[in-house]
Amino acid sequence: MTPEEFIKKIYPEAKHTDINPVFVTAQAALESAWGASIIGGTNLFGITKGSNWNGKTQLVLTTEYFKTNQVKFALPEKTVRITPITATKYKYKVYRLFRVYPTISDCLIDHTRILQKPGYADAWPCRHDGYRFVKAISNSVGAKYATDPNYVKSMNSIMLRVERTVQKLGI
Repeated sequence: MTPEEFIKKIYPEAKHTDINPVFVTAQAALESAWGASIIGGTNLFGITKGSNWNGKTQLVLTTEYFKTNQVKFALPEKTVRITPITATKYKYKVYRLFRVYPTISDCLIDHTRILQKPGYADAWPCRHDGYRFVKAISNSVGAKYATDPNYVKSMNSIMLRVERTVQKLGI
C-alpha cells in the first residue's frame, strides 16, 4: 500500500476519534510502516497485550528502547538481544505479544482509550493539536508513549505529509 492509499484508508476512520485525525493517521503510519506491518491485520499502533487484554494476540519480533539492561519479560515474550546505546539507553530486540483486533475501528477505539488513561492526563488537553499532542505524550511528564528517541521528529515529518495529502485529496 502506498502512503497515499494508507491515508485514504485510515484518515476517514481516524476522524471518528476524539484525537486529531492527522496525528492518529501519522501515528498509525509510523507504527505500521505505512501499512506494511499491521500486526494481525488490524493493530495499527503496535499495541502490546498488556495485563488486561483477553482477546487474540500475536507474538512478534520488535525493537524497543529502555533505560536499563535489566528489563525482563514473561514467557512467551523474551529478549533476543540487548545493545547498549549509551550508559542509560539500551536497544532491545525482543519477542512481544501484541493485541489483534476484530476491526481497524476497534483498534482506533482502543488507541483512544489508551491515550485517555491517567498517565496521559497532562497530554489529553492537547489532543486536537497533533504537534502539541505528540510532544506531550513524549515528554518526561506522566506516561511516555514511545521508546524511540526520534519519535517526535519522525511524527512531525509524517504529520506534515498526512496534512499535505489530505489537503491534496480533499478528504
